[in-house]
Amino acid sequence: MANIDTPIWAIEGVALESVDPAVAGSLGHRVLAIQNALGGEDNSHLPLFTGDVYYVDAAQSDDSGDGTSPGTAKKTIGAGIGLLSAGDALTVKAGTYTEVGLDLNVNACELWLEHGTIIAPASGTALTISGNYCMVQSPNGSAFLTVPAGETGLLVSGANCYIHDVRSSCSSSGNIGFDITGNGSVLTNCRCAGPLTAAFKVQGDKVKLEKCGTGGEVGDSSIGYWVTNSCDKPWLLNCSSRGHETAGYQVDAGCTNGIIKDCASGGGDGRWSDADHAFVWSGFTYDSEKTYDQTMNGGTTYNLFQVTGAVRIFDLYGVVETQIENTASSLHVEAYSTGGSADLTQAPGTNIQAAVAGSLLIKNEDATNDIALVSAATPAVEESSNWRSPQVPAVIVADADQTTYIRVVLSVALSTGVIHWHLHWEPLSDNGFVEAV
Repeated sequence: MANIDTPIWAIEGVALESVDPAVAGSLGHRVLAIQNALGGEDNSHLPLFTGDVYYVDAAQSDDSGDGTSPGTAKKTIGAGIGLLSAGDALTVKAGTYTEVGLDLNVNACELWLEHGTIIAPASGTALTISGNYCMVQSPNGSAFLTVPAGETGLLVSGANCYIHDVRSSCSSSGNIGFDITGNGSVLTNCRCAGPLTAAFKVQGDKVKLEKCGTGGEVGDSSIGYWVTNSCDKPWLLNCSSRGHETAGYQVDAGCTNGIIKDCASGGGDGRWSDADHAFVWSGFTYDSEKTYDQTMNGGTTYNLFQVTGAVRIFDLYGVVETQIENTASSLHVEAYSTGGSADLTQAPGTNIQAAVAGSLLIKNEDATNDIALVSAATPAVEESSNWRSPQVPAVIVADADQTTYIRVVLSVALSTGVIHWHLHWEPLSDNGFVEAV
């Protein structure tokens, strides 16, 4: 290799004999600087992909191409996988692929899915990764798996696989978005929508999910993140769930040493659970405010929220959205099951006759006092006479045998008016939970 003082005309392959030596020396320094920036004379520090790269393009007429260039790409992903050896990569051009039984079954391979790649088989698992140390990713985009009815979007049975930016669309017919049975796999920025059973099912040891998200559909009785099969040391980091009626997060008995860090359970999720209390839940957030619209329909009782276990409630209040009927009727709030009831505000309560839109009903005192009505007919101020804090907490323990509700009781049935209720709460028991009816 030429040293820093070697004349430019002495560097192999450069014929600059006629160049002034002073100028040539300056050029020599520049050449070496560029060379060093690229990793030296032999580029020894420049990261390179050392395997072969093959290509798939759904627009091709068939699989007759050798797959070694975009112009000779295979038509099907299955044919492309058939070309791979350990260390190779397969680039899949955007398009729709309807192949059945796709399986990345070669160790240490990579599958690069362009943004706009849709894998939509008519039956079976949309994509399986059975090879170990494999990577599936959609750089700077997302690949979509359309999950057939009763099936799984992505099954990861290989060990130590990495999956980035893949989405499973179950559309309330597919069972599972992502099923991870292999040990040590990592999923980043993956999404699932509308699974019937679970969005993410974690069964392998030392699995990590990061920045993943899911949304369930009403009536599907699904789970957002299901940790099962006695797996050890799973890690969920900065993941989110919403709309999964069975549970946003469910950790089954036998699972150990898990961490759920900076994760969230949103609106519509059922109660999260950890059967053996074996996980650390650090920075976990949940929907601590519940709302319900009580529309007067001629009844005298209205169930607002269902309570499970033991909870503490704060800030129980209702905003009149539509003026109440001009008939004298008092209102109070109670905890109720078929086994009995307990007042949250004093019975028979406050007369809400003809309360105008914008008026406020608020539990501002203890249970021996009426719920306060703050009318919006004129400017008004309401203060608590017995408490410094405007939040008056109450602990509710649900009936162990019967469904328990927080409900409104009217002394006289009303047919017009809407009250929009709000409730802030926190769990006290392991199964403590509040949900809107």
